[in-house]
Amino acid sequence: MAWGSDTTIGSQSAINDSVEEFLPSAGGGIELGPGESAHVQLEIDNESGSVTNGVIISVYTTLDTTSEDWDERPYRQLTYLPSGIAAEDWSFIVSDVFSFRIGLLAAAATDDYTVGGNYRLNGIAL
Repeated sequence: MAWGSDTTIGSQSAINDSVEEFLPSAGGGIELGPGESAHVQLEIDNESGSVTNGVIISVYTTLDTTSEDWDERPYRQLTYLPSGIAAEDWSFIVSDVFSFRIGLLAAAATDDYTVGGNYRLNGIAL
């Protein structure tokens, strides 16, 4: 097994509590091959000047990269509360799915965020 290239996942700004934004920002998803996983590292920047509420990170999946009929509910959901107002990196692993994208939403109206990041694939090429 070998790690793939460091690949940008894009960025989204003005993440608030009313409209979910998605990464990759160009649309589409990140496809995993059999046995592959993705190490995702997000850079989360609180734009509000204080940290009261976190950012909700949702992982959505699909079985079809042509029509991309995304699940209505996330496969996985995480909440990240930054320790301050500077940009912070945070990583997680996605595995055992065909294709995924990441939804971003502020947990409350108090905080707005800018989020970007990268990923690397790891696995067995069949």
